[in-house]
Amino acid sequence: MQLSVFATRSPFTIPSGIVTTIPAVIARIARDVPEIGFLTTKTISVDPREGYREPIIHEYYPGCFVNAVGLANPGAKAFAAAMKPLLPLHQDKPLLVSIMGKDPDDFLQCALILDPVADAFELNLSCPHVKGAGQSVGSDPETVRAIISLLKSRIEKPLIPKLSPNLGDIPGMAKLCEEAGADGLCLINTVGPGTAVDYEGNPVLSNVAGGLSGAGILPVGLKAVREAAGAVNLPIIAAGGITTAGDVRAYQKAGASLFSVGSALAGMTTTEIADFFAGLAASLKEPQLEPADKPCVFSATRTSYRKTRVLQNTSIGPGLFKLRLEAGPLCDPGRFFFLRLPGVGEKPFSPAGDVEPVYLARSVGPFTRALEALKPGDSIYIRGPYGKGFPEPDPLSRLVLIGGGTGAAPVIMAAARWSGSVVKAFFGFSSPVAEWFRDELQALIPDTHLLVDPPDRPGEVVRAVAADVSKDLGTYKNSRIYVCGPAPMMKAVVQLMAHYVPGERMFLAREDLMRCGIGVCGSCGTKTGLRSCIDGPVMNPDQ
Repeated sequence: MQLSVFATRSPFTIPSGIVTTIPAVIARIARDVPEIGFLTTKTISVDPREGYREPIIHEYYPGCFVNAVGLANPGAKAFAAAMKPLLPLHQDKPLLVSIMGKDPDDFLQCALILDPVADAFELNLSCPHVKGAGQSVGSDPETVRAIISLLKSRIEKPLIPKLSPNLGDIPGMAKLCEEAGADGLCLINTVGPGTAVDYEGNPVLSNVAGGLSGAGILPVGLKAVREAAGAVNLPIIAAGGITTAGDVRAYQKAGASLFSVGSALAGMTTTEIADFFAGLAASLKEPQLEPADKPCVFSATRTSYRKTRVLQNTSIGPGLFKLRLEAGPLCDPGRFFFLRLPGVGEKPFSPAGDVEPVYLARSVGPFTRALEALKPGDSIYIRGPYGKGFPEPDPLSRLVLIGGGTGAAPVIMAAARWSGSVVKAFFGFSSPVAEWFRDELQALIPDTHLLVDPPDRPGEVVRAVAADVSKDLGTYKNSRIYVCGPAPMMKAVVQLMAHYVPGERMFLAREDLMRCGIGVCGSCGTKTGLRSCIDGPVMNPDQ
């Protein structure tokens, strides 16, 4: 049996909460990945949810993850408003909108708001780590029956409950959903919750407990799908541990007809995701390999932390400080790391130096205030590097560098790495900086313009660049432009330079909201649907 809304489509999607979590990324994946037959949103609630602070995901064993995002989302009205202009999706691919609620009325209110943009609804009855939602609602048979029955009476779109593998009676719950009017099932959500710790025994996730996903839960998913398929005559979307065509075949034999691939996409750029699904579809058309076609593709985790120590923590100016660490991995300018303090959280930073790890930070919230309070000898954890950095210039290239605030860090690193190519540099800060820091920059780059924005007149860096362009246009026309700083500053630089420098010679190190670093959570999606943590953060202006 097949859901009619998905009947003519490729059987693949990406599960709720993975990659396709914001409208622009949904539209991009729909266009760039032909093998994705329908798109699934992150779980949406009536009201916005902030979710948990970072860390939100950890790869505790190669290919195996624990995560607790906390069902963060912008709320139903905001999501619908952002999604509507992007519809219909490429080739009219259906949109499966995942929704949540604390009771039947909450589910109904959410569905009614999102109905104009949805082709079908996934009912999240299975998230294992959020109180008052997900599994805590979906474990009560009468509440599940009431949710499906109420929505069925008011909503004409197909309803697909997503069930938890932690239920004691999968066949019984599947049968209940069918009797209440469900049009299909999705199995499974994450397993658990469980807790992952670092090598000192500190819980990694800020929420401590999180759902388990990835290759390790494949046997649990197969069991759940087999049990549900044996109990009901409903189409089933299989999710949980799919990494190869062999896994898809196993789910087909268990009774599924649609397949959701999530954790296997960790670390993949948008282009690599397209290649992955193309390869998966091609493999399904070939004879099954013997022995099973499951190579070991991972040899290390992508969220491993290294413990290091603080060597120096020096004030640069009001709320701005320079953190020097004992050791850290090498990287290219523009790439980034996550710094983590157990029990406090983690945030991404691009270094100003990697041979001697140096970071610039501004004290703006609980985590950065804790960083500012660190003393020499204190411990700190680091993971990375992630993303794509500034391209290495050829020997004849000339570089103009522009940095703003803590965004000066990767630009400073680029100046140190490619000093022979740098012809000009501009750095702007919101308040005066220490004389020693000014001297460091001018020693690194002789033609350095170090500026301070007046409190009532921001944009001093862009004005200085504009004035310099008018005097020395030839230099800019023959240079690459490397930029990092607040989004308004970078936008203004691009608008200024667009008259003189082609977009392919401008490189912006974006400072988007990055929460996972491995392309999974989708928080850093750009307006064009790329994820800056994995497709960037260094990008051309049109990306």
